[in-house]
Amino acid sequence: MKEHHSSTEHGKLFQLSLGLWRMPGSNFYPLPLKNLYKLATSMRELDVNSIMSLLKVSKRKAEQYEKTLNWILGRVKDAKSMDEFFERVAEALLSEYKLDKAFALLMDRSIPLSPSSLSSAIRGNGMNINDTEAKAIISWLKEGGFLKERRVPILALSLEERVLEDIRSRGSLTYSSLRKVYGDSARRIIFSLWKKGLVNVPSFEKYRKLLESVEDIDRIPGNVSGKVFSTWQDRISGEVYSELVIPLRERISARWH
Repeated sequence: MKEHHSSTEHGKLFQLSLGLWRMPGSNFYPLPLKNLYKLATSMRELDVNSIMSLLKVSKRKAEQYEKTLNWILGRVKDAKSMDEFFERVAEALLSEYKLDKAFALLMDRSIPLSPSSLSSAIRGNGMNINDTEAKAIISWLKEGGFLKERRVPILALSLEERVLEDIRSRGSLTYSSLRKVYGDSARRIIFSLWKKGLVNVPSFEKYRKLLESVEDIDRIPGNVSGKVFSTWQDRISGEVYSELVIPLRERISARWH
């Protein structure tokens, strides 16, 4: 028996001046290209307040539009129409991020397209990119009609395979959403997938050395401190153990090799 103790987000198109201001984080954001084109053809200089007024968006969103359009205009020149603007953006993305190689890798391995899988494929080609930027690339290619997807059938016979495919199809899922579907089995499965290098569990990394040697996640010898451990005592033997817990808000993401 367990006795628990406690533990613990055409016209003037290229007359815009490219500002030097930089927002930390992503270089560009998944914003509608049609709105970016509207800004480019309506404003001589980028200004957050004017963007807020024109698009009826918050200051934070206007800052994202400013930074994103600055990034685009540093690479796209002399587009004479919205269609041409879309095409030039796609060409710039293809060149800068070697998208042909990244998509070929995903197709060859039948990997579902998601921001995390695309960013992983791009990083595999030696380029820096985050999931927000990858989400923007997918969004823009779809908006321009340049990206078509086919559903790939995946046979997942075991519970572990089903959990993995759920995570891969979405790119990432919270532990709470997986637990709602798979119950407490999700905890053991996620740990197994993590040990095999198939998923990322950020809160596990601090304790990697210890966890890699764990066989039974409910009976880890000793009183181990940390937010992913809960200590309990066997009332019969008096032995103290720790069990592995996963924070409900923890985001589990797929790893691609």
